Amino acid sequence: MLTAGIIAEFNPFHNGHKYLADQTRKNGATHVVAVMSGAAVQRGECAAADKYFRARAAVKNGVDLVIELPCPFSCSSGELFALSAVRILASLGSGVVNRLSFGSEVQEAELLKRAADASEELKDSGEVRKKLSEGKSYPLAVYEAALEKYGTDVGEALAKPNSILAVEYIKALRKLAPDIEPSPVQRKAVGHDDGGTVGDFASASAVRNMLRNGENACRFIPDGCVPKNTCFMENMQSELLFRLSCADKESLLELPDVSGEIADRIITVMKQMPLSSDEFFSACKSRNITMARLRRIALYLVLGVKSSDLIDVPYIRILAFNGRGKEILARCKSALLPVDTSLKRLEQTSVYAARVSQLEQNAVRLQYFCSNRKEPYISDYQRKISLSE
Repeated sequence: MLTAGIIAEFNPFHNGHKYLADQTRKNGATHVVAVMSGAAVQRGECAAADKYFRARAAVKNGVDLVIELPCPFSCSSGELFALSAVRILASLGSGVVNRLSFGSEVQEAELLKRAADASEELKDSGEVRKKLSEGKSYPLAVYEAALEKYGTDVGEALAKPNSILAVEYIKALRKLAPDIEPSPVQRKAVGHDDGGTVGDFASASAVRNMLRNGENACRFIPDGCVPKNTCFMENMQSELLFRLSCADKESLLELPDVSGEIADRIITVMKQMPLSSDEFFSACKSRNITMARLRRIALYLVLGVKSSDLIDVPYIRILAFNGRGKEILARCKSALLPVDTSLKRLEQTSVYAARVSQLEQNAVRLQYFCSNRKEPYISDYQRKISLSE
């Protein structure tokens, strides 16, 4: 039994995700467990489809067990996102997960390990601080410093979206689960945020745009996995702008990723009463403040996430599994965190678990109000997980 972990958002589940699961098995895995974002995702948005629907799609297409990565970790920075998901895999118990499989523009594990070394060495370094002082964003500062200090190969590995996340996975594995082997899979055909398509493959961004625009996305999504009820933040942009307009500097500084400069910028922009969220983000963005960071900050504000909430994932919540997934769970007798399908039982394990559950429920409600509401609202306490043969 060789169990591989996958960390993903499946936002939504598409052919590229199925390809990753299939390649993971071709590379030797007999069992596959996915840690999947819940209702909020790392782009600083709600997921485009319900998490139970996405979990079922994954189990239909090569994944055996789906575990939720809850808010606030699912919508945090790449470093915390990776660290939290790896913590879940490691907390299933010693020897349960043997390998971490992930899509990457760079397929050579050794190069990614070198890039992880560079990332660690450059963190808070003089080279990076100098570039930040020039007004560059942190990712750009690290990339340019790596190019200068370590050469093109390492620099480019710290420039491509999935490779950057792969580097964070490797750093997290070193810290929390050194026995889990990193196993990169070459990304198929299209890049992370590419708007185009190649054959039957399209990026998640492209697929979301098709769903947003009412286009037929069936070619790029496995059979039976096209979500009918979709959720997009623009459906709540007036409410988002209202919350931003009411925020004072003190409350903004309680949010993760917010500096005094960013708080002042948000307040200044909101005094102009932008007409749309896109107008707000465009006005706030600068060379050293990325759009993704701004979206996450706005989402934190709406959901009530504070810096003090970002501690460690407190539980392991199961969303879907099949027969092989049941075999994985049978090996989790020495799990380091509570494991359950019941949110009610999990949130009773600690005060902090209850807080994380509350934040995830906030994200679930936001997602519902961002949807086309073709289906009635059902809380996570009432939802049934997916069990397959």
